[in-house]
Amino acid sequence: MRQIIDFGKSIPSSFSQSATLPVQSLPNSTILGQFGLNVGANGSVLLEGTIGLQNSMANSSDIIITVVRNAVEIFSLRSSGRDAGDFETVHFSFADSGIAAGYYGYALTVSAIGAMNQPVVVGPLLFSGVSIL
Repeated sequence: MRQIIDFGKSIPSSFSQSATLPVQSLPNSTILGQFGLNVGANGSVLLEGTIGLQNSMANSSDIIITVVRNAVEIFSLRSSGRDAGDFETVHFSFADSGIAAGYYGYALTVSAIGAMNQPVVVGPLLFSGVSIL
């Protein structure tokens, strides 16, 4: 049976239209959330995130959503741009395994690909993780 070691979360905005964070273009990024977790020997971390995006103009830029552990990228996904005014909720789950015991900082970032018509994070914005053995 699995045992929960630690839980972390960053929930600055849990409702639609409750945030307004512009997405920066690569190589820059916008930090959406961060927390720390204790990880046991041979443990794993289950990470989940939900990000609400809205495009303000036609042909918005694609975005890259990235999860970082101690300043090292461990997971990323790409979301395609939508039409003007469209709302999109992106959800992901990721299992971070094979890491040594210790305390780790996790961060969620987003970047636009291209400088034209960047989307805006409008909520919901949820990022959480649970450390298990």
